Amino acid sequence: MKKWLVAAGLTTTIFVTAACGSEKVNSQGPSNIPVEWVNAHIQKDQGKMGELLEKEQSLIDPEDKADNDSQVENYKLTEWKVDDDRYFYEIVYEHPEEGRLKTDKMEVIQTDDGWKRSKYGEIHDFDQLVANIEPKVLKELHNQ
Repeated sequence: MKKWLVAAGLTTTIFVTAACGSEKVNSQGPSNIPVEWVNAHIQKDQGKMGELLEKEQSLIDPEDKADNDSQVENYKLTEWKVDDDRYFYEIVYEHPEEGRLKTDKMEVIQTDDGWKRSKYGEIHDFDQLVANIEPKVLKELHNQ
């Protein structure tokens, strides 16, 4: 009986350690940020956009909430992994209200508060930054 209790206790400890040890500050991965950003942009949700940025921006009102509930459904998401804490993404999406394709390119980094977009605006040298990194298409346009 004593051996069984020790084995059960050890097994429980391993499961708890494994579950907690791999947990980042938030449970979402870096590839969730581009989609969340686009949805916040479409919804005009400055509060959410502020949460997704690494640094606070004076142009964004953290108290502003979504103006609508539109969400991007059709998009192509491409990832360039620099290392475990830094990724680049290009998301080409069909704007649900405008019905036309738009593109957003961003850098996503791991912070103490989870995965964040590194800056609000465009990355002007995006193509040079990803030139020597193999891209990985995570989702094709119009594939659900």
